[in-house]
Amino acid sequence: MGSAQRVIEDDPAAGREYTLVVAVANPLNVQQLMRTAVDLARDRNGQIRVTSVVHKHVTSPFILFSDDRIKEEYADAQRAVLDEAVALAADASVPVKRSLLVGSDVSDAVLSAVEDADADALLLGWQYQSRASDVILGTTVDPVVRRAPCDVYVERIGTTADGVDDVLLPTDGGPHVAAAAELAGAVARANDAAVRVVSYVEPNAGAADREAAREHVREATTMVEDVPVDAGVCEAVAVAEAIVSAAADVDLVVLGATRERRLRRRVVGSVAQTVGQRAAPPIIIAKQRSETSLLRRALGRWT
Repeated sequence: MGSAQRVIEDDPAAGREYTLVVAVANPLNVQQLMRTAVDLARDRNGQIRVTSVVHKHVTSPFILFSDDRIKEEYADAQRAVLDEAVALAADASVPVKRSLLVGSDVSDAVLSAVEDADADALLLGWQYQSRASDVILGTTVDPVVRRAPCDVYVERIGTTADGVDDVLLPTDGGPHVAAAAELAGAVARANDAAVRVVSYVEPNAGAADREAAREHVREATTMVEDVPVDAGVCEAVAVAEAIVSAAADVDLVVLGATRERRLRRRVVGSVAQTVGQRAAPPIIIAKQRSETSLLRRALGRWT
């Protein structure tokens, strides 16, 4: 990974086994991300490590600067963002610790913060923009989502809900449903909300496909505990369009990254990407930690 200097690194909270890293940059997005972070961390009796990266070009001589020089010249604005995040969680009984890094590669610096914290999950913001075909979420977000050794949640920035009464959890039984269900349940429990679990089949689907869809719904439903659940199978010609339509009646959509074979879609999948671009309410895309990431993480601890 690229070199990164730590300007602020608070000690971790004692007695908290679950750690959620939240990457923040724009002060306008902090409140939205922290709302989700607090719901998830509080539900898991965990802690939040809010992380920001001061980006300096690779040709910058910042690596040669003292910590005091870095703090004076580069860190003030991002330190204010971190302090705002801490203040937003002050009444939530969730410990919030800060990490402020200076680095030439933002994605590498975020991944470094994740690994140093031995994080269980990472929450990132995603600002939708029309992009080149080989960039799905963004030049910083894409490599982080691919390489993070933990669960990753990517929240679309820009839409917020006044309150949460209904959470939509679409599922196709893919590898990321557990991460999506975990977050959907946490948000629902924090807001006394209900969760709608739905799987889709084509109108001409046979008995085997319909039974598989029902099994997907049953599996996801068992992962969402202690909240009202409305579960069922619906017919749809185009799954992404159906989810976008259903999203109009809920306050939050949480969906797992969808399975795609084409290489350029492997970040989150085309269904998740389309829903994230077009659905009206807040959208969070969940990606379960991969076995490859877990193996790399374990090997790193023993070498």
